[in-house]
Amino acid sequence: MGASTRSLYFTGPRDLEIRDEPLAEPGPEDIVVAALVSGISAGTELNVFRGLAPQWRQHMDPATRLFLDGGSDWSWPARYGYAMVGRIERVGSAVTDRKEGDLVFAYAPHGAHAVLPARAVVPLGALGDAEVGIFFANLNTAYNGVLDANIPLGADVVVSGLGVIGQLVVRLLRRNGARTVIGVDGIDLRRELALAGGADHVLAPGTDKVAETVRRLTDGRGADVVIEVSGAAPALNEAIRTAGYNGTVVAMSWYGGTFESLSLSGEFHHNRPRIISSQVGNVNPFLGPLWSTARRGAIAREFMDAYAGDLKGFVTHRVPLDEAARGYRLLDQGSPEVMQVLIDYRA
Repeated sequence: MGASTRSLYFTGPRDLEIRDEPLAEPGPEDIVVAALVSGISAGTELNVFRGLAPQWRQHMDPATRLFLDGGSDWSWPARYGYAMVGRIERVGSAVTDRKEGDLVFAYAPHGAHAVLPARAVVPLGALGDAEVGIFFANLNTAYNGVLDANIPLGADVVVSGLGVIGQLVVRLLRRNGARTVIGVDGIDLRRELALAGGADHVLAPGTDKVAETVRRLTDGRGADVVIEVSGAAPALNEAIRTAGYNGTVVAMSWYGGTFESLSLSGEFHHNRPRIISSQVGNVNPFLGPLWSTARRGAIAREFMDAYAGDLKGFVTHRVPLDEAARGYRLLDQGSPEVMQVLIDYRA
């Protein structure tokens, strides 16, 4: 009898189960990673967990890149997750650049093991804490958003949504030379973390009139760039209002809700903002041929060391695999004390 493992499956909207199943045999160019921790994404993954991702009801035509009715790319049950850190347990016969015991990051679904091509993992080297390693995907996403924004030195920038990605964007903007960084979020803990990470001002939507207050803080101009990370439709509408004339709005999230509040008259029509979709699959094409996802990833790995203390502090909850449903509920309910939830396999 071969080796076995335990894997997490989404079995329907907001439903999951943990299954015992055989562990696949690695091919010659594959490795087996034994998970230490994996991170639950509070953005994209929650949309998948809730059944709101378009792939549940449509299929993406690879030739036209259109989402089309009449089929779906995914079906229940399904595995998901993309932030696993573990140690290599076995290597295939043709693998020469990885060895047993190496600490690696893998874009792999939640479960006790992952079997995948050796080239697909990111070596974490001497990283001292596996929990810090799960933020590699978040760092890539945040960094990609800043690259897409093409922010000039001295810009006034608003970050809307101060979850993990928004916190990282705040820190990268400070490193990138923004003149003023303004964070927007309704949760006290997140605003406090943004101030600790370099934000000059923080605002609470609803309590503070965001667009008006940003005008006051920028001599009436409005923001040069608004980076919208929350994935909430009303926040995108307010981001459009907050950007100054010919300003830029970078939309970094999947918008899983409805858009009754979105207004494309008013400020959108008269102030001419540009709305850019930032998707982590590629880098800003205007950077030219010297830039690639591999180069971006190498720099993100450097940021992991630079911000290790902050990253560790973002972890607020740890749950064993058997209690993963509790971790998803915490995120799904928007509990104000939650930042990053980990599934911990070390017990």
